Amino acid sequence: MSEFNYSDYTHDFMGKVGNIEDFSRDFLAELARIFEDTLHFQYYAHTTVYSKKVGVNAAWDVAAQMSRGPLRQSMPMARFIAPEGWDWKSAQYQAKPFDIQSSDLAKPALIRLIQSYWDQYLKAHNYWIDIWVKSIPEEEVWNGLPEVYEHIIAYQYPKLAKLFKIEPVHVVDYLKMAVLSIDGTLGYGGEYIVINPDYIVLNLNRCEVMQKYMDEGLYPPDRAWRNCTFEQRISAPFFPGCKLEIKLPPPDLKIPQGHPFCVWIYTRGDQTAAGYKPLPPQPQFQFNSAE
Repeated sequence: MSEFNYSDYTHDFMGKVGNIEDFSRDFLAELARIFEDTLHFQYYAHTTVYSKKVGVNAAWDVAAQMSRGPLRQSMPMARFIAPEGWDWKSAQYQAKPFDIQSSDLAKPALIRLIQSYWDQYLKAHNYWIDIWVKSIPEEEVWNGLPEVYEHIIAYQYPKLAKLFKIEPVHVVDYLKMAVLSIDGTLGYGGEYIVINPDYIVLNLNRCEVMQKYMDEGLYPPDRAWRNCTFEQRISAPFFPGCKLEIKLPPPDLKIPQGHPFCVWIYTRGDQTAAGYKPLPPQPQFQFNSAE
């Protein structure tokens, strides 16, 4: 267990991703509730964007399919035990139900629950894509993802800022929320270099999310590279008013030993340290014209 037990994130950026163990039980109970709400908000974000392509009814049919699969609610748990045809009016069957909310859990259990929410949320996004491409051209589906994330961030970030007790102004403020949000906490870690509050560089040594999903068979290499090329467009909304640049790995994802997997540069326009140089244009995934 961590030596820290923070109840907010008003202290300096810790240079860590998903370090929920550094925060108090009460903080994590509220974070879990935010994640539960955000999991439900996914339905609105996806159906709002892709109903423009397939119509409202068809979009919500997809949402219904999601609710029966990867987005089935984890908490609260409620189980009732009674014989078939039971009658609420009978005092014999009016036993107290077993009802647990996330706020009832101790810190170790909250950590496990939050970790399951990260995995559920990210895998759900992949499953949404798998379903949308059955009725929408694949390139249009991927091009719609930044708007999906804009909706989710607009919903999630005010809740996180209130919990963290911060007023986000600088790049580093948005980074605090990004690395503890439901979107970015599974593993975009590496060496963070905070040059100033509005100029930060991340040397990402290993993409934990991509490697995890490749190991599990969820991401074939082609899809992994596609995700890399869309990462800047998907992640930019996490830093409103800021500029995000990403130096991508090669398409085969093979990195020489001692070199970062990719490099992320966060700035705010001209408010950067001396020596800043913008990255050259990065390669883009080429969709099959027949798709």
